[in-house]
Amino acid sequence: MAEQTAKPRYVYGVVRGDGTAPAVEGIAGAPVELVDAGEVAALTSVAPGEYLEAGREDLLTHSRVLEATLEQGTVLPMRFGVVVPDDETLRGRLLEGHREELLAQLEEMDGKVEFALKGLYDEDAILRELVNRDREIGYLRNEIAGKSEAATYYERIRLGELIAAAFAAQQEVDETKLVEELRPHATAIRVGEPIHERMAINASLLIERSGQSKFDAAVDAIGAREAGRIRFKVTGPLPPHSFVELEAVV
Repeated sequence: MAEQTAKPRYVYGVVRGDGTAPAVEGIAGAPVELVDAGEVAALTSVAPGEYLEAGREDLLTHSRVLEATLEQGTVLPMRFGVVVPDDETLRGRLLEGHREELLAQLEEMDGKVEFALKGLYDEDAILRELVNRDREIGYLRNEIAGKSEAATYYERIRLGELIAAAFAAQQEVDETKLVEELRPHATAIRVGEPIHERMAINASLLIERSGQSKFDAAVDAIGAREAGRIRFKVTGPLPPHSFVELEAVV
């Protein structure tokens, strides 16, 4: 347990009270410590005096602390930038005030980790699909080929609209299919909005550690099947950021 301090505390997340802080540096190089309240404890460091910005280094430090803690056991991650005035406030407002909720979430997340799955279409491959599938798209592409933009202004607008609509429909089909294929390997899945115009899927999956090898095999099989069409990137294991919402309790 950390020594009682009246200094502001930067909060990374919540662990069980019998846990230990990871041997890594926190924000601004401060040591990472636990502030406990019996069954639950906050993963903290003394907050720097200056205003915290979401700079790359501080964001990476926040992530490193949580990932190092995840290697030791279950952690409920806090969003970046949470600072409380002192230990007393931290115990009263977060740990004691929401003890039962925190214990329930810790139990729910035991043995689970998060994986982020992103898939990007190969632009040429998906365009070929759309052209082959939609006669009007193919016709308009042929019509404007070799002609000036001025002479084919309206045709180009129509072509853009058709391609955008066809792509959105195909993205929805692929996203649904991929989620259903991976659902047996995840205890929960959250699908986010595409963060790239060519994104086929942007999903977070909560995976049992014991089932990670089967999940990896399933993703590898999908990647092999979609090779040349969709390129996948999987990041993890990560703390369950997408499945825990602690900012609501501080």
